Amino acid sequence: MAEFLVVFVVTFLVVGGVALAMMLGRTPVYRPDEAHVQSVLTRMLDGELTENEWEFFINMPIHHDPTLDDVREKCRLTNEEYGLWARHGRARLKEGGQIRLRHLLNNLEQGGAKLF
Repeated sequence: MAEFLVVFVVTFLVVGGVALAMMLGRTPVYRPDEAHVQSVLTRMLDGELTENEWEFFINMPIHHDPTLDDVREKCRLTNEEYGLWARHGRARLKEGGQIRLRHLLNNLEQGGAKLF
């Protein structure tokens, strides 16, 4: 009987602790800033960005900043039009896609100025 009570109490504490952690814990939030987006685009143009990082960036909406989400959406459309199969785990674009990314990166670096 004592063994049953010990197992019951320990199980109750573990399940209760997990439930409490889930109720009080925060959900993970993806909130990239402008510097992070510039870093992603630069690394993509340099051929250093992995396919997983690129797919995560272009497929995860950026709700807190409509300007950055617009850049992300343009990157997603560029990837659909100019994307190549990954090589050695690195994301790749055709030359036209790289030109578009450079344009987006230049606009971000200049604070959204439309010179092109």
